[in-house]
Amino acid sequence: MENKDFLEDDEPIDPKKFFDEKEYSTLIVGRDGFSKKQNDTADLIETLLSKDVTRKEAEEIFSKLKDLNAQAMMVKALEESTSEKNKAKICAACWESGLDFTPYFLLFTEFACGSDFSLAMEALTVVENMEGNINELELTKGLELVQNSKSPNAGILEDLATNIRQRIH
Repeated sequence: MENKDFLEDDEPIDPKKFFDEKEYSTLIVGRDGFSKKQNDTADLIETLLSKDVTRKEAEEIFSKLKDLNAQAMMVKALEESTSEKNKAKICAACWESGLDFTPYFLLFTEFACGSDFSLAMEALTVVENMEGNINELELTKGLELVQNSKSPNAGILEDLATNIRQRIH
């Protein structure tokens, strides 16, 4: 069957189905003015969110993201995603890529204080893997986020608070 025949036989495609989180993991990354590196990074992130990506393929993506030094694009994807499931996958990619996300300490602290367990756990892991110095003001703000959190994930909050306290000089 040729592609033309296939398209003629099918019903029209309803674009709304691509935004059904049960069917697809859709992340729209605005690409106006992107460089080739930014487009490559966006492609990697979108591939990572597909349901049929294998562990081996994911590891290759993590390596490429590290090679591209893709922290800013990964954070942008996190901020633009409306799906907690996708945010958790992107957070996992953040720490699994081996990149340092120290400049985004408060963002990941906020995610770790959230009610979604998977996202909170992945964000905590990103914080635990931060290697750079975080100034005391940010650490204090992070500790306040933890103390004011209404998250049901008490264990994650305890681990996060311990990690932050250990960083305060």
